Amino acid sequence: MISMMLKDELHSIEELLCARETAITFIGEEPVFQSKSEQLFEAWKMTAFSEISDQSLRRYFYYQLEGILKLSDTLFSMSGIDIPGKQLRPLLPLLDHLKRYFPNYFNQDAIAPIAFHQRSVEQWRADVQSLKSKIKEAEISAEIKKSACKWVEELAMINYTRRYTFREIAYSKYIIEQMLLIDISSDNAEDNLISFLSSANFNHLAFLVYRQNKIHQELKSFVSLEDKINYLATRKAIVSASPEVENLAYNISWPSIKTMFGEWLKEEILLLENCSNKHLQLAVPRLPLELSVAHLSCLIRLLYEESVFATQNLQSIFKCFASYFQSKRQAVISPGSLSKEFYSIDQHTAARVRDLLQRMIQRINR
Repeated sequence: MISMMLKDELHSIEELLCARETAITFIGEEPVFQSKSEQLFEAWKMTAFSEISDQSLRRYFYYQLEGILKLSDTLFSMSGIDIPGKQLRPLLPLLDHLKRYFPNYFNQDAIAPIAFHQRSVEQWRADVQSLKSKIKEAEISAEIKKSACKWVEELAMINYTRRYTFREIAYSKYIIEQMLLIDISSDNAEDNLISFLSSANFNHLAFLVYRQNKIHQELKSFVSLEDKINYLATRKAIVSASPEVENLAYNISWPSIKTMFGEWLKEEILLLENCSNKHLQLAVPRLPLELSVAHLSCLIRLLYEESVFATQNLQSIFKCFASYFQSKRQAVISPGSLSKEFYSIDQHTAARVRDLLQRMIQRINR
């Protein structure tokens, strides 16, 4: 029954459109077309208020949309890409009516006609220009500034090799509108932008690469593999705890940005853990010292205060000594125990170290 209703309702419009290859531009304005459209709208209304089940209504309107999209593709093939978009738009009022009055039965994942996408791009063109200007003046890194401008340009382009769904077109509009509202003049502008794009599941591959590069840059501030692994694990925990958005994406056919970024962090952690295991297997035994932890910490402090070390990072110094030396009574020294003794040197410890240094001076003098 639904198939018969569809055929009866769209057949006359299909004949009217496809029979006039030379007058496509004006068909949408003809009284006959307007009359046929009104009849179609009335038929949809009567069907929506009938006693048909919700499931059947969904199938009915999905089928109606499919028929309209087929007609639109026919018009597109008749007109060609080089014909101005307005010549492909006689069916847009039908799509608008479906979206406006029957949103619960509109298939957002259907492929939208080129003409629908063209009109959408024209509608947000001014917003795109404003957003690009705003990004160029923002207090953000040059990398994300360049990338963000490129992403926005892509959202405002008609790509004839890739057709967009209604949901993806609506998503592009949402991203542009929301980015205009972000305060990107503050000190946290870049973090605000990343946070929004992540929460909005902007699963553009270039955005994923940007986030990966940012993590690689941040890892350079850590010396040990353990610190790098801990940092990546913290980032992964934050990503895992973020809510998963549904039916919202730059490209609905790709995994979410949460999934892609989370899996990448997982792989990076595994790579570093493998490096750590190999490092432990090849590591030389700790060098034993005839010094207590307290005496060693006192020596470290003297060397540190005399600027013998080329770094001012005490944690790195403690970890280095803990990794390569063992004390008189402890085979394994923790960085924490060195740090504790470093800041609490008593007179007895200082005297023992002074005696050691004096003996060294005597040897030098001889």
